[in-house]
Order: sequence, then C-alpha cells, then structure tokens
Amino acid sequence: MSEPRQTPAAVVSGAIALLAGALLALGGCGDDAGTATAPDGVASDGFDAARAFSDLRAQVALGPRPAGSAANRRLTAKLARELRLAGVADVRIQHPLRNVVGVIPGRGDGYVVLGAHHDTVPGIPGFVGANDGASGVAAVLELARALPNPMPGPAVAIALFDGEEARAGDDFDASGLRGSRQYLDYARTAAQGSPPIGRIEAMVLLDMVGDCDLSIPREENSDEDLHDLFATADPELFAGTTGGIGDDHIPFLEAGIPAVDLIDFEFGPGGTPGRYWHTREDDLGNVCPESLDRIGGAALEALPRIGAG
Repeated sequence: MSEPRQTPAAVVSGAIALLAGALLALGGCGDDAGTATAPDGVASDGFDAARAFSDLRAQVALGPRPAGSAANRRLTAKLARELRLAGVADVRIQHPLRNVVGVIPGRGDGYVVLGAHHDTVPGIPGFVGANDGASGVAAVLELARALPNPMPGPAVAIALFDGEEARAGDDFDASGLRGSRQYLDYARTAAQGSPPIGRIEAMVLLDMVGDCDLSIPREENSDEDLHDLFATADPELFAGTTGGIGDDHIPFLEAGIPAVDLIDFEFGPGGTPGRYWHTREDDLGNVCPESLDRIGGAALEALPRIGAG
C-alpha cells in the first residue's frame, strides 16, 4: 500500500475457497508459524470472518501479485468469479490495469464506491502482502456477500484496484495509484464499468485492515462525516486521528468526491508505518480473522447509512 505523506486536506468461496481449503494448516493469527485458524461460524450480522480469512489466505497462496504479473492475472479472474457468485451485477475486469469492478444495485440515487487494492508491492522477493492489500480485498469480498442486495440507499460500486503500488524503482508519487486514477478516468465517460463520475456520492477504502492489533483513526485527508459513520458503529476501533497517507482515496478527493481511507498504518512495532510494512513479515502470521470481522461488522452498519435519508 501507499506511502506515508502529507497531502493537502482539500485536495474469492468458489475457486479461491477450494484453494484456501487445501491451505487451512497454513493460516495464522499473530503466530509466526502461521498455525492459528479462523473462527467457526457466521456472525449474527452476516459477515463470515472464517470465509473472509480463507479469501485472504488464498490470495497469499498465489505469492507476489504485482501489477502486470501472471499471478495478478490469475487473481483478478478469481476475484471477478467470486463477485459474480456473490450476486454482484455487471462484474468486469477493466484494462489496461486490471481493476475488478461491479455493482450492488441500490433503491436510491447515485453510487458509493467501496474499494481495496489487490496488487502487491514489486521488488521485494517473497512479499505476499497478507495485510497490504489482501486483507482489504478479503473484507470487500465478504461485504459483497453480506450487504443487502439491493441496498436501501445508493448503489455500492465495488472497485478492487490494480496498480496502487508504484512500479519497481519508481517513487510513489510517480506511479502509485494508477488503478484508482484509471477508474476515475473511465468514470468521466461512464466506461468499462465505472459509474458516471457525477453520480458517485462517496468513496470508502479498506486497506491494511488485517493487523492483529487493529486501530483505525481518521486519516487527516479523509472525510470526517464518513469516518464518523464508522466511529458510531465501533467507537473504540475508529478513535483518534493520524497524518495524511497517499492511498487510493486521494484521486477521489481530488475529483471533489468525499472519501475515507480506513487503514491501520502502524503494522508491527516501531510506530508509523510499522516494522512489518513492505517486508516479508507481512504474512499470515501477522494478520487475524478477528480484525476482518470487526471491520466487516462496522462496515455492514455504516455503509447503508451513506446517502440514506
């Protein structure tokens, strides 16, 4: 994911689950050996943390997944299949960057974009991105299954972005956020599955939400009202504030669309961004299904309230 920076405040059940089932012994929650297992059963809110963690584990099993790689192509085909199985409409893979997109219809006007990034940072041998960004993708997949269909208010436009990470050897400002910028470029003409940009009411981004010691303060560029909806759902989890972070919500803010980055950017010891960030320690031993369950439960409560009434 992203780079820490100060940005102006204004500005897969299906085939993946089969693969995951073969890997149950490899899962982990805060266990360097990766032996802990996901919790059994489905929460009363409908968010299945065990299935979400299986989706996370299956992504990791593909190994590094940088934009343009064969593993990235395999992953995006599986993500599209999972979204279709979840009942998401109009699922497609954009190009040239392989954003996986679709829509949960709504009874109200407009769209709320629900996003995460599926690519991993290139240039780090063995980097599997369990937290950055498999956790966000896993949470969005499970939300696609658990959210009302149709939504009571605006439609939810699912956007699993490619190309969030910069190209190998590039500065983040030079080539990061390529997938989300492409998504908005297509939104300007309502092409390739992006909704019309004038009808996008808000954007919610999930990134690095699998940290076992999860905390999601408001990122300083993020829309305060949107963050407050999540804080109402879980005041302890969404407490405090943190500095600006370059992430896939930034192009939406630049386009004048309210957006919030739900991110824990202290991954491991040592303060922001944490010792595990962009290292091989971003693995199954340092992510927890309980964290996916908590972010998923809050999102199920908050997302239907965006644009309601």
